[in-house]
Formats: sequence, C-alpha cells, structure tokens
Amino acid sequence: MAIRCLTIAVYGETGREWHLEKFRNPTWDEIVTSINRLDKFRYPWVWLFIGDEDEDATVDCLTVMGGEGVYWLGLTAGKYEQLRLFDHKKSTDEVALWTSDQGFGDEERYVTYDIDLVLRIVKHFGETGEPLREAAWES
Repeated sequence: MAIRCLTIAVYGETGREWHLEKFRNPTWDEIVTSINRLDKFRYPWVWLFIGDEDEDATVDCLTVMGGEGVYWLGLTAGKYEQLRLFDHKKSTDEVALWTSDQGFGDEERYVTYDIDLVLRIVKHFGETGEPLREAAWES
C-alpha cells in the first residue's frame, strides 16, 4: 500500500484539546478502523499520506472527515490540487462534519453517506495515489 502515514486527530472530552496519532506504513485494517471510528467530535478526521509529509494535508494527502454516516473527502496529491468529492444532485445546505474545536461544515453536495464508496476511494488512493475515477470530484 502506498500510504506511508495515517494521521488521526484525537480530541479530548471538551473538544478543545487535541493531539495527533500517527501510524507509519499502516495496514488496511488500521485504516478501516480509523475511518469507522470517525464521530465528528472526538475523532473528526484522518489524513492518509503517500509522500514524506505527515502533518500537512496540502501535500500528497487524502483527508476523510466526518463520521456517523456522513463523510467529506479532499485530495491533494501529485498533479491534483484541492479536489473534493462532489455530487451536483445534492443540496447546497450545510452539513456539519467536525463539531469540536473550530469545527467544519460544507455543502451537502460535497459529502457522501456511502461508507463503501469512502473505503473504495481510500483503497484506490492507497494503491495508486490517484482519485477514484468512478467518483465525481470538483477542484
């Protein structure tokens, strides 16, 4: 697998203090567990790095944010810069994806409710460093 580092954001009970947990050369099971654990608050996002960086999501990284059945994915790697998963059929209503600390939300058209799609995107990215072609992306 091309993923060299899995970085997980972990927040405390108050949602203010946080730290990063890093797994070098993570297994597929570690990646799936980290995504399934996303809950928008204590575990709001993970970064999957394919390059040497492990703390800057603007470099060779796939971000998965959200949890509890709603997910946002952003990809910046190689020739791809700031791609977001996109579905033009969905609304422009804001969906909460990260509810601790500063938080984050985006329009519904940039989220998916399909965990299987999320895992296919992650696996494909991990194997190729590329966005999954069957998914729609917007830069």
